[in-house]
Amino acid sequence: MATSPSAKLKSPLVLLLIAALMAGAVSWVAYYYLQQREAAMKEEIVARDKASEVVRVEVAVPVADVPIGTVLNQTNFVARPVEADLVYPDTVLAADFPGLEGLRLARPLLRGRPLRLSDLVAPEVNDVASILPAGKRALTIEIDNINSISQTLRPNHRIDLFLLSKGVKREGAPEQEDGTLEQASLYMQDMLVLATGTEFHDISKGEAAAATKMVRPGQVEGKDKSYDTVTLLVTPKEAARLMIGQKMGSYRVALRGSADRAPVALATLRAGDLLPSNGSRGNRGIEFIVGGKDQIVSELAVPPSQQQQLIRAFQGARPPPVPGAAPVAQADTVPAGMPLPTQRAGNPRSEPF
Repeated sequence: MATSPSAKLKSPLVLLLIAALMAGAVSWVAYYYLQQREAAMKEEIVARDKASEVVRVEVAVPVADVPIGTVLNQTNFVARPVEADLVYPDTVLAADFPGLEGLRLARPLLRGRPLRLSDLVAPEVNDVASILPAGKRALTIEIDNINSISQTLRPNHRIDLFLLSKGVKREGAPEQEDGTLEQASLYMQDMLVLATGTEFHDISKGEAAAATKMVRPGQVEGKDKSYDTVTLLVTPKEAARLMIGQKMGSYRVALRGSADRAPVALATLRAGDLLPSNGSRGNRGIEFIVGGKDQIVSELAVPPSQQQQLIRAFQGARPPPVPGAAPVAQADTVPAGMPLPTQRAGNPRSEPF
């Protein structure tokens, strides 16, 4: 008996073969799509890299971990290319390394880490005259621990100088006004510190020399070096002005921020502007005097709104008038500014309110 075509299609073997063919076709289509997509992404990445054109620079790095005090040379340091946007401003480039050979490390450096100027010990200045620019002078002034900002003032800092002196005494002024003649004035500003003690800063090297003075984390560079003088970089005219100021009084140093170069307009401040006037004592309040020696024990400043009530209280405590004696006029009001009565010995002892 012959088998019908529909019966052949229902055979498990035929169904399995058809399913395998369909799965293979789907797999080939998916593989082909993924290959095309991967190729497109690679082309996109290559095109983007070419458009950005990442710039690389060569920096100096140690070939192995190096300890403090290691001398720089081309044996223990090599060049390494890194992306330019990852380089610090004070990173030592491979092209600049030969000029730094012979210097020593101020701290350990790990293998492959870029060398920075802040990692180096600053060279000492042996000839001060060789670092002075044309037309400039180096002038030294005396300071103390307060003026040195607790010994943290360093070369290349900028400071303002305040002059503490005595003003001119007015003709016929009383001796009590001598204390009000003290004055403070902004004498000179934006002065460059060339040296603290014997530690000088080579200004001819610009920012590179300043970078070697950077404070490291947890450390104040040179804090163990004490000093009592500061050398400033000045013009001859500024030097003469500083000498005259030393004869007039004493200096106080105010440290400026590293980026603060703006001039300051400040009027002279006198002690008389801060102290209260030495006028009459009658307007200061109520005086309490004990012992009959006119010695003031304390004073009580009374607001104007309460002065009238206190005046009436003192007047009400007076003894009654003697019969036949002329009556004593009692004012109900007291002119503004009149001194209040004083409690003296002989009256009952007064206690503070």
